[in-house]
Amino acid sequence: MPRKRKRKAPRSGAKRTLLGTLFVFGCFVVAAATGYVLYLNHLITSTFDGRRWSVPARVYAQPLELYPGLALEIPSLEIELKRLGYRRGDAAAPGNYAINGNELRTTLRAFTFNDGPRPETPIRIRIADHAIDTLYKDGEPSGLVRLEPPLIGSFFAAHGEDRIIITPEETPRLLSEGLKVVEDRNFDTHVGFDVKAIIRAAVTDVRSGELAQGGSTLTQQLVKSYFLDNRRTLLRKLKELTMAVLLDAHYEKADLLNAYINEIYLGQDGERAIHGFGLGSQFYFNKPLSELNPAEIALLIAVIRGPSYYNPFTHPERARARRDLVLGQMAEFGLITADEHTKAIHQPLALTRSARQGGGYYPAFLDLVREQLGHDYDATELASRGYRVFTTLEPRVQDAAEQSVATTLDRIEADRKLPRGELESAVIVSNTQTGEVSAVVGGRRAGFQGFNRALYARRPVGSLLKPAVYLTAFESGSYNLASIVDDAPLLPTEVGKDGWSPHNFDNEAHGPVPLVRALGDSLNLATVRLGLAVGIDRIATRIGTLVGIDKPPAFPSLMLGAIDLSPLEMLRMYGVFASGGFATPTKTVLSVEDESGAPLGSYPLQMQQVAAPAAVTQVDYALTQVMQRGTGRGSRFAMQGVAGKTGTSDDFRDSWFAGFDATHLAVVWVGYDDNRDTKLTGSSGALQVWDGLMATLHPSPVALGTPTGFELRTVDYATGAALQGDCGGEPVTIPIPYNAPLPIEAGCGGNLFDRIRHWFND
Repeated sequence: MPRKRKRKAPRSGAKRTLLGTLFVFGCFVVAAATGYVLYLNHLITSTFDGRRWSVPARVYAQPLELYPGLALEIPSLEIELKRLGYRRGDAAAPGNYAINGNELRTTLRAFTFNDGPRPETPIRIRIADHAIDTLYKDGEPSGLVRLEPPLIGSFFAAHGEDRIIITPEETPRLLSEGLKVVEDRNFDTHVGFDVKAIIRAAVTDVRSGELAQGGSTLTQQLVKSYFLDNRRTLLRKLKELTMAVLLDAHYEKADLLNAYINEIYLGQDGERAIHGFGLGSQFYFNKPLSELNPAEIALLIAVIRGPSYYNPFTHPERARARRDLVLGQMAEFGLITADEHTKAIHQPLALTRSARQGGGYYPAFLDLVREQLGHDYDATELASRGYRVFTTLEPRVQDAAEQSVATTLDRIEADRKLPRGELESAVIVSNTQTGEVSAVVGGRRAGFQGFNRALYARRPVGSLLKPAVYLTAFESGSYNLASIVDDAPLLPTEVGKDGWSPHNFDNEAHGPVPLVRALGDSLNLATVRLGLAVGIDRIATRIGTLVGIDKPPAFPSLMLGAIDLSPLEMLRMYGVFASGGFATPTKTVLSVEDESGAPLGSYPLQMQQVAAPAAVTQVDYALTQVMQRGTGRGSRFAMQGVAGKTGTSDDFRDSWFAGFDATHLAVVWVGYDDNRDTKLTGSSGALQVWDGLMATLHPSPVALGTPTGFELRTVDYATGAALQGDCGGEPVTIPIPYNAPLPIEAGCGGNLFDRIRHWFND
C-alpha cells in the first residue's frame, strides 16, 4: 500500500498572523463601538443638559371686565366662563361655577396679568334688569373684576410642535404614578430598559412575525421622542437601548419623568402636533392639568399607546375601553379607591371640541397679529421662546361676526335661490376711538386657516369711497351739507375721452340737490360733478392719505370707487370718520412678555389728526342720513343714530358696507371668489351681515356735535331749502356755517332774519 502523506501542520507564523488580524479587527470594533457610545453620550448630555423645548408664543384675547351696570345676562356670562374651560360644579374649586336663579358663583383661576398676578379669587355676581346689579370679590363688594384672558392661539414653528411646559410641582401625583403603573412599572429601579418587558415584547414579535416594539420603558420612549425616527429596525432598537442606559445613568428619575411628561406626543390638531400633558389637557378638555379628574387623566395616559388608534374624537369607543383598562390598573395598584374607580368608569369622555380647539382659534385675526409682531420680533423667537402676547381681540365680538356671516349668507342664498355655500364674506371690526381691532373674519368657514379676505382680498369698493370726495369738498371751505350740486347727466368732454359714462343706480337724474342728499342717496352724477369741481387730483391725494396707500391714479371713475381695496384698507379710511378726523394705526397687540412674565414691549395708543374735525363732522351727519333716508334705510338700526355707507361694484360683483356707532366700526364685504355677479347691492348683502353683528353689540348713537363756526339748521332733505315749523318737506337738521345763505322752501316763509338774508343773497 502506498504510504499516506502526513498533513503538514500550519505554520506557526500563519497562525500568528490570523490571530493578529482578528485581534486588530476586534480592537477596531471595540474602539468603534466605544467611540460611537461616546458620541451618543455626548449627544445625550449636550442635548438634555441644555434642553430648551420649543415653546410657541401664547396669544391671548382681551379679558372680559365685569362691573355693576354691565349689560349681561346669566346665559351670556356662562358662555364666557365656558370659553375659559369653566364647568358647573363646586363653585369653591377653581375653574367651576354654580348658578342659583339670577346669581352666579365661581372661583376664578390664578392668572398673571401684564400688570401683576391675581390669586385664585371667589366671586359672586347678581343680575337684575339685564345687567350686573351687584358684584362681590372675596366676599366684599367690588367695582371691577377681570376674568382671565382667553387663549386664542399660538405661533408654533414650521415642524408644528406645540406644548405647555409643566413643572414637577404642577404635575398631579396620579399622572406621574399612573404613567409608571401603565407604561413602566419598574421605572424607579431599572437602568433605562426592562429585561422582562423586552422578553415579553420579543415573544410577541416572534408570534406576530414583525417588530411590534413593545416593552419600551418611559426612558426608551423619551429617547425615541427626543433623538430617533420611527423606523422599526434592529439597529435602531439597539441604539435606543444604548441611549436609554446612558440617559438613565446621567440623570435623576424625577428629571426623566418630567421630561417625558412635557415631551410625549399625544395627538394632532391639523398641522399642529400636541406634545406633553400640559397642552394635551387643554386640547382634549380645555382646562389646566391640575383640574383633571381620574377619568380624564386615565384617558390621556390611554392615548399614549397610539394617539391615532386611540383618538377619542374619531374612535370614542376604542378610547373609552383603553381608558377603563388604565383606570382598572390604577385601582389595582391603589392609586384610586374602589369608589373613585366605579365613578370614573361611568363618566363619559367629556371632551371639548369645536372650531376653537387647540391653537387655531382665530386664524384670520392671528394673521394680523403676526404682521404687527413681525416688525419687532423674529419668527423663530415667536415659535420657541414661550412669549405671552396680549391682544385686542374681543371673543364676544368675534363670535357675533362669525355667526352673522354664517347665518346671513345661508339666508341670502336661500331667499335669492343662489348656489348654496358659495357666497363668501369678510368682516373686520375695530374700536372707533383707539383703532384696536376686536374681530377679523377672513371667510365663511370660522376658524379655517385659509385665504384671509379681510386682509388680502382687494376688490372694487364702489360707492364706499364716496365720502372721501365729500370730505375733500368740505375741507376746501367752499361747500357745506346744504350746498347745491346738479345731479344731471355729464357730457363726454366733462369726464374725459375714454368713453366712461356714469349714471345713477335708478338711471334717473334728480336735478339740483343738496350735498347731504347727494351722499345720503349715493347719487353718482352729483358726486362726479362735485369731484370735478373740487379737483380729481386733489381727491386722489386725499384718498391715499385716508386709506394709507400711495396716491391712486386720478381718473374720474375713481370718485365712484373704481379702485381695488381690501376691507382692512377701508377700515382705515372709515376709522378717520368714526374718530372725528384722527388716524390710528390698525392695532392688534397690546403687550408682549417673555416666559418669566417680564415685559418685552408695549404698544400704546397712537393718534394723528389727518382731517379737519368740522369737515369730518359734516361727513358723519351725512352718513347718519344714509341710514335714515338713503341706501342704508333698510337696516333695523337705521333710526338709532348709527352712521354708514353702502357700496356696490359694477355688475353687482361686490357688496360692501361700512358702518359705525359710538363704539364699534365694522367693514363688511360679500361676494364670490371668482368675481361672479352676486345679484346683491351693498344694502341687500353686506348691510345684512352688519345688521346681524350689531344685533349682538346693541349699537349706541354716534355723538354728533356742532363744529366751531357752525349752527344747526333744519333744511329740506330733497332741496336743501330752509324749513320752519310744519311747513312740509322732508326735514333734516344739519350743521351749516354761520351766515351761510339758504333758499327758503316755498310756503315756509321763515323768520325775519332768514327773509332778510335771502333778499340780500338773491
